[in-house]
Amino acid sequence: MTNKQRDALRSLRAALKPFMDMDGSMTLNRLEALLAVYTDGITDMMDLREHVQAGQGISKSALSRMVSWWSAEAYLQYKTDAEGNQVVPDRPQGMGFLDITPDPRDYRRRVIAVTPSGDIFGSELADKIMNAADDFRNRWEGYENNG
Repeated sequence: MTNKQRDALRSLRAALKPFMDMDGSMTLNRLEALLAVYTDGITDMMDLREHVQAGQGISKSALSRMVSWWSAEAYLQYKTDAEGNQVVPDRPQGMGFLDITPDPRDYRRRVIAVTPSGDIFGSELADKIMNAADDFRNRWEGYENNG
């Protein structure tokens, strides 16, 4: 592996760091769900399901949990106590980047919209990625021109 390739991987790690800081167990599939909404103009769960499942084989329930993590209230996961009784925990708070509401035209569908805080987060993340790419390009253009 060349130094340039190592540097490229460092840049990728830097781009993923904000997500790891949010949740150390962040999966790439959960990240893909958010990025698909940001980049592909997906506005409902059925379209998102088709988009994400096409290449990754993610179940509907898993995708719903992933998307709920980005919304105001995360997926409510039931737990079992030591005696085997089902315990309902408090609903965890989500990130608040997506708003998920019933489709007024078809109650079976869910509409996805980016919230103002989600828009700010997405814009700041894109800026960081673009700056990292510029820094990477500048470092290596200077290296190639001087050496």
